[in-house]
Order: sequence, then C-alpha cells, then structure tokens
Amino acid sequence: MTPPAETPTASGAAPRSRPRAALLLLAVPVLAALLGPLAAGDASSARDALPSRPPDAEHPLGTDVLGRDVLWLVLHGGSSVLAAALGALLVGVAAGVPLGLLAAGPRRLLDETVMRGLDLLLAFPGLLVLMTLAATGHREWYWLVAVAGVLQVPAVARLVRGAALAPGTRTVVEALRMQGHGWTYIHLRHLARELAAPLATDAAGRFSVVLYLLASANFLGLGLPASSPDWAVLIERNSDALFTQPAAVLVPAGLLTALCVGGNLLVDHGLARRTRRR
Repeated sequence: MTPPAETPTASGAAPRSRPRAALLLLAVPVLAALLGPLAAGDASSARDALPSRPPDAEHPLGTDVLGRDVLWLVLHGGSSVLAAALGALLVGVAAGVPLGLLAAGPRRLLDETVMRGLDLLLAFPGLLVLMTLAATGHREWYWLVAVAGVLQVPAVARLVRGAALAPGTRTVVEALRMQGHGWTYIHLRHLARELAAPLATDAAGRFSVVLYLLASANFLGLGLPASSPDWAVLIERNSDALFTQPAAVLVPAGLLTALCVGGNLLVDHGLARRTRRR
C-alpha cells in the first residue's frame, strides 16, 4: 500500500524548520552585536533624557534609569558579550584539549596527576573565584575572560580524555601505532576527527555556561563598570525599574536567551544531520 503523499512532506517539514528557527534566533543577537555599533552611531546619539521613560518616537525602547537611550545601549552592548564569551570558550578549549589528550596517553601516573589537579580546580565555584578576583582588585575585563576560560578547562579535558579512551578509538590508535604512525598523525588527524563532534556539542552548551557565568559576574558588578552598555550590566542597572520600564530589562535578556538557545539548536541540528548521513 502506498503511503499518503503528505506523510513525507509533513515529517520533513519540522526538521527543515528547525535550522531556520535556530539561525533566526542566533542571527538577531549576533547581528546586533556585530553591526549594532555601526547602526547606532556614537555616544551623542544617546541624548540625556528623563530616566525610565517608556518608548516614544524619540526613544523607540525608552530610556534606562540613567536617562540613556535603551536602543543605543542595546546596539552597543552585544559586542562585549560576544567577545568575552568566545574568548573564555577559546581559553577553555585551547587548554582543555591538550590536557585531555595528555591524560589519555599510555602513562597512568601522568593521567592521575593531570586529572587530580583538574579535579581540584573543578571544586571551586566559578562565581566565588570571580568574587575573590574582584576583591583583590583584578576587575579588568581580560582577567574576567581568562579566569572564566580556565574554569572550563576541567570539563573540556574530561570530555576529551573520555572520547580518546573510548574502546573503538583506542583500538584504532593502537593499530596506527603498530603501523608506525607518529604522535602528530594520530592526534592531529585521526583523533581530531573523532573529537570534532563531541567537542562541537560541548562547545555549544559550554558557551551557554560561560555566558551565564560572565553575565552573572557583570550582573553582580564584578566585571564591567556600571556605565557599560553590556547587556548583562544593562539588566542589572534596570532591574528595579522592571515594571516601569520593562524594555530596558526584557530586550537585553531576550537577546542573551536567543544567543544561547539559537547556538544550541544549530549545533544539535548539525550533529543530527551528520549522524543521519553516516
């Protein structure tokens, strides 16, 4: 019996719509972060006005508690969010991948040394570390990014170590060693392909973790100065005016949410598509 003609169409519509929704969710905050400063102009565009005013013709999103144009702040606040989160994620991956491969090597003593040291780092709460850093006077943005990245190293290293020690991976690695291939070929060609999928999946979720950590630090006043247009700082500065001027809180909060959800959905779709092709 031939299945109804609409069945394949109906079953295929949902998967096709998912990447579009993910791209749309991701494109809005990313484009706002990259092109927003060009569209908004310089600081003179954010003319002083009465604080916490609702949207009007002159200020489409109203003003914040300091009387600044919320639209101008939103268009200027995404670049710091995107740069800090990507920078911290890059630090975590750049340090975690080699440590994970080192721990997955044949020397058990080295494995124990690396992993127990990373377990010690994993025991420290992220916000507590950032609060301690701020209390010692290290409030610059690069300290915040560096420490947030270092806090991701244990989780990244554990993921890499687990993937490299998987039975199927170990069998291939041993076979390549018996064929005379060196460390560079095995790790940079074979293991790199094997680790690409789990690393991509973890990177999307870890981006959300890093973004949450950095946003929480900025929300608590541990990172960027209070005058910064950063989306997290904007939420913190206007949280008391949520009911009188909700756009100053909900718009940057929505952009942060779209950035996390869109990135996760896009990576999940890409990995699912790669699995179906296999």
